[in-house]
Amino acid sequence: MENQLVKSPISQIKAYTNNDEVKGRFEEMLGKRSGAYLNSIINVVRGSDALQKCAPASIMSAAVVAATLNLPIDPALGQAAIVPYKGTAQFQIMYKGVTQLCIRSGQYQTIHCAEIYKDELKSHNPITGVVKFHNSETYKMRDSGKCEVVGHYAYFKLITGFEKSDFMTAKQVMAHAEKYSKAYQYDLRVKKKASPWSINPIQMGNKTILLRLLKKYGVMSIEMQDAIVKDNSFEAAEENARKKIDSEQGSEPIDANFEKQEQTPEPELTSAQKAAKTKAANKKKKEAAQTQQKQASSLYTCKACGSNFDNPKISGEGAAAVSICPNTGCLSKNIVANEEFMND
Repeated sequence: MENQLVKSPISQIKAYTNNDEVKGRFEEMLGKRSGAYLNSIINVVRGSDALQKCAPASIMSAAVVAATLNLPIDPALGQAAIVPYKGTAQFQIMYKGVTQLCIRSGQYQTIHCAEIYKDELKSHNPITGVVKFHNSETYKMRDSGKCEVVGHYAYFKLITGFEKSDFMTAKQVMAHAEKYSKAYQYDLRVKKKASPWSINPIQMGNKTILLRLLKKYGVMSIEMQDAIVKDNSFEAAEENARKKIDSEQGSEPIDANFEKQEQTPEPELTSAQKAAKTKAANKKKKEAAQTQQKQASSLYTCKACGSNFDNPKISGEGAAAVSICPNTGCLSKNIVANEEFMND
């Protein structure tokens, strides 16, 4: 029974949140609210079958990023999210979280973004950027539930008086998704609806136009810059996952976002083609293993979460000193030098 509890995803997350060092780290960031925040991590994982398949250390790492920015991860609040990939989890900021960080900077008098319905837009000049709207008294679609969204609009005014707005048509927003989102590209390729762009295109469109406006004309606090960098790692992590799967399997990788999906049947290959494909796959595996061993030769590795680092964290002194994984979401004491690890 005890072994079953250890293997339970919820039990593993609870073990992390009950760890004294993890509690201390969250208390440093959030003060009295740390306990409620740690409970929210458990609730988020409990409500997602996909997150329960992710490495607990990656879930905690994503939660630490959100907590560092003081953004709640409750999906109902729409400020930040812990999003599952195949076997791992990543932090993603939502458009409400972007707005919150702008407000905190103290530089913005007003900031807003919204989807625009067909009966609201009067005209848009793509050269001057001027957007004109009909009288709000004539709006009907927004309250009727008819989802005829024709674009996305963002606006801000600084306390200095400077103001700026931006607009993208719905087609431009989706073209952006097709170009930059690997997950959405996969959805289109296999005719699925599983990525954030497929499930909630309006929120993703609002986030896209708001970030475009802020990057061009907004005042970017250090906190905001950090959030955008962390958010950009979302797509980067997916691309890295794809490359890893490709090097290990030597075949078209499945999308890193999804656990269950139908595979598109591959065309029949000749014996020569199969042999060439196998040879190429083996070569990739060998090169990947050599690169990994070379990079890790002078590092330490945590056997619990697999993290590599120059030096472990040391707790205690003298004979009582214990090496600990510096990964806040792990803190395991199972540390080995990579030379020893590679020979296990």
